[in-house]
Amino acid sequence: MMTPTLDLVYSTTKGYASLLPLFSHMKTLGWQVRLEKVHRNCFLNRRLLKSISSMIVIAYDKPLVRLEKCGWEGEFIYIEHGLSPMKYYTYKYEFFQRAALLFYPGEVFKRKMEAINPQFVRGLLGGYPKVDELVNLEINRNQLCLRYGLNPEKPVILFAPSWGGKRNKNSGIHNAKHLSSLENLLIVPHSADYSLAKKYGAVKPGDGNINQFLHLANVVISDISSVLAEASILDKPVVQLILPDYPGCFPEIEKRKSGTWVSEDVLAKEQRTDRSSRPFKIPYIDEDWIMGHTAEAQDLEAAILDALQNPHKFAEQRKYWAEQSCWKADGKSSSRISHMIEQLLKDGSITQVA
Repeated sequence: MMTPTLDLVYSTTKGYASLLPLFSHMKTLGWQVRLEKVHRNCFLNRRLLKSISSMIVIAYDKPLVRLEKCGWEGEFIYIEHGLSPMKYYTYKYEFFQRAALLFYPGEVFKRKMEAINPQFVRGLLGGYPKVDELVNLEINRNQLCLRYGLNPEKPVILFAPSWGGKRNKNSGIHNAKHLSSLENLLIVPHSADYSLAKKYGAVKPGDGNINQFLHLANVVISDISSVLAEASILDKPVVQLILPDYPGCFPEIEKRKSGTWVSEDVLAKEQRTDRSSRPFKIPYIDEDWIMGHTAEAQDLEAAILDALQNPHKFAEQRKYWAEQSCWKADGKSSSRISHMIEQLLKDGSITQVA
């Protein structure tokens, strides 16, 4: 077989961070690959459009939309950009169903697709490339604590919420206000909320990668973010913040007016779910994404203290959801995904690698 030629394209920091490990691995295999940013303006994309491969890899649909708007007519492979199955839009939109190949990060994502479109046959279990570094990473705790003004002798509390702070004062990083009395607190916002980081004294990783902070933390606080599953992979105690609603989750009103795959009946059923009793219900399937302590804002500090004092309390739940959210978190996701992509490029086959 000829050396595979492929472009991995992104438009956001999160997309870049999701594709970078796969790109780096493909480079070690000798593939002819590029990791390219797709801009809003077609004029800025003209160099890429002259040489872009007929098959691309994406982690969001935004670069796909931009490329197709500029006249590109190729096919795409989809790599999910996180490990949280909580967002209602995962597999809800028509573009997911157009993927030449779609990789599920874990079994729970596969169950979501089966609930939405049981006829979909171009999906394979792949894991999440960014986890490859996570499971193999070693850190210097003292050095990191010194760099970020933390006490290495005391537990480090990491708050890493999902996005939404720019849209709602009660979402995302704004919930750091409930943790202001805690010492040894490290705040890392979602890349979409970086503009709000200074207000809360938060850290902004330039490449969107927070793996080192997950290793550093003794307890991780979030809401519906992928970091909950990533922390669980490392067997770190987690506290899930209960909010009235979450960005990108039911019962938030759909902003897209077209391109929806899910039936109105299914959407109506999801909208009727009692979120006060099931704040972490996964869309389209009857499961709750809970892997540790859950607490409303006023009870956060007590939950954090209990998590620190009883770190093994929810070990079984963490293990289950770590495995369900990320298939085979063994540091070899990029290798397996590359092999499955190679098969597709070679003969068009979609074959699951064990």
